[in-house]
Amino acid sequence: MIKPISTVTMLLALVACSNMSVSERETKRNELDTMAEKAIASLVEEDPGLQKHIDESLGYAVANMKVTKVPIVGAGGGEGVYLIKKTGKRSYFTVKRFDLGGGWGARSYKALLLMTSPEVLERFDQGIWEFQAGVEASAGTAAAEGTSGAANEGFSIHVLADGGASATATARVIRIKVNDDLSR
Repeated sequence: MIKPISTVTMLLALVACSNMSVSERETKRNELDTMAEKAIASLVEEDPGLQKHIDESLGYAVANMKVTKVPIVGAGGGEGVYLIKKTGKRSYFTVKRFDLGGGWGARSYKALLLMTSPEVLERFDQGIWEFQAGVEASAGTAAAEGTSGAANEGFSIHVLADGGASATATARVIRIKVNDDLSR
């Protein structure tokens, strides 16, 4: 006779499987930190004036993103690291993105978000649901992006294209959430 597994036993097994080991956590953090450093260096190389904005920001986040868009819907996601400069607090996050609107393509890119207001810094630290209307075009490592102006008060976004091609005009929902497992 097979004995049923208790709900508590199943939950404990799931929680145990979902946590990263110390070495896995450290490896992932190092990968994200290195990705961020390289992305910032490349963006500053393209636009040396950007360094002044980084220096003046309250904090910044760098995300490694992948997005796919078919005629009406698109989705993407990524992960990254953010730094609150005053405290030196470094946290790690995941990003989920959903698009509705015209366009087609797939691309990968790095996004640098410079935070210039305490409210944006606090919202980012707590997790953000952000709605934007936007237009994007990319081919290979060249990219252009624009978003609704009112949605960007208190921060600026700088994009470094990795590859792929896309052209879209969409409304998008972006959710940024602290990855508690990596950030502890």
